[in-house]
Amino acid sequence: MRTIILLIFVVLNLEARVIIDHYNNSVLVPENITKIYAASPPINMSLLAFNPDLVGALNSPYNDMQKEYVGSAFDKPIVGGFMGEGRTPNLEMLANLKPDVILLWGRMNGVSTILSKLKSLNIPVLMVKNDSIYDLVKQFELLGELSGDKKRADELIDYTNKTLSFLNEYEKKITKPTRYYFAEGVDGLNSECDGSFHLEPFNYAGGKNALDCKMSSNYGMEKISAESVLLSNPDVIVVMEGEFFKNIWQNPKFKPLDALKNKRVFLVPSKPFNYISRPPSFMRLLGIRWLIDSFYPQLITTPFDEQKVEFETIFFPQKRS
Repeated sequence: MRTIILLIFVVLNLEARVIIDHYNNSVLVPENITKIYAASPPINMSLLAFNPDLVGALNSPYNDMQKEYVGSAFDKPIVGGFMGEGRTPNLEMLANLKPDVILLWGRMNGVSTILSKLKSLNIPVLMVKNDSIYDLVKQFELLGELSGDKKRADELIDYTNKTLSFLNEYEKKITKPTRYYFAEGVDGLNSECDGSFHLEPFNYAGGKNALDCKMSSNYGMEKISAESVLLSNPDVIVVMEGEFFKNIWQNPKFKPLDALKNKRVFLVPSKPFNYISRPPSFMRLLGIRWLIDSFYPQLITTPFDEQKVEFETIFFPQKRS
């Protein structure tokens, strides 16, 4: 019955069409879509990569370093987003901006309540998957369908599939996984436990979490004791914060670790956005390649710098203009 009503409405209103989202919901959207609001950073990042001109509003501001990468999105209004720890967008401001559609990450806690609030704005809401790097293909397909720009969608999908094929070949060459500690936070004593989607790049890069811990929430950033890190004695340490990376070599809590003795501590690149997480975005496609280069440099045939140039050429074409 619901589908029949939607189809009747489409016939009566030639400026509307039905889109099926990632959760098989039929959503009536405008025929011409020029302004999209993504309600969480991972989805906003995919929208940015697809076309900065389509970004209707931001979850958080960009910094000056990112300006040349984000093009017209730099000056878009900031309404916030659903970013964990109770943070929510300014719904009144969002209603006034009137984006053509809203994209909502379907895995968020309390998603039913969030969906009801957004629907009250009388703006179409599409549920989007972002549970795995494989979902990037679906995201770019959806953006291509919404915008009508299939050429751009195919360009991003081709690179994503190329990376996934590369990973399948690479996994066959790994004989022993690299045990890692993912050091988050200013003191390096926050991390992720197995099952966290923030660890997906490590899993594809042939890594094994040295920690034995359990997730307390989807947000991650679990508090870890220095003793637990010492007992795990990882092969490598991958660091998120530049300040901690600078000080780790003199940190008495970490100094006994083999990773420091063997100088296998790596700072995650973050220009223009973090390669691994916070948010877990399309940058993971490059982040996985960076991890592989860090963990197993002997297996890499194309220098990482060349891989980076190819990635940025595809995902940030506005940087060249």
